Amino acid sequence: MNVTAGLHFFSYKSAFLFFSFIIVFNLIFNPIMNSLEIDKQLSLFIGNSFAISAGLTMITNIVEGKCKTKKQSAILFLSLLAVSTMVCYVIVYQ
Repeated sequence: MNVTAGLHFFSYKSAFLFFSFIIVFNLIFNPIMNSLEIDKQLSLFIGNSFAISAGLTMITNIVEGKCKTKKQSAILFLSLLAVSTMVCYVIVYQ
């Protein structure tokens, strides 16, 4: 059987839960941030940066069960936060 050791493939259930989480997070928190008179682009940037990192961390921990310790989860969350912040900046502001 062909198995790629370096890449992790998510199941369809995980992908559905992740994208559902992102949509619900945007539907709830972007109007709240806009009502606090935060710029629409800034609210998209902040909201999606945290939603993507939190969503992927939750999917990896709860659904996939890949992280064994809290330290692994914290490192995963912080690294995803750094990457998602850079990617969201490029998408929203460029």
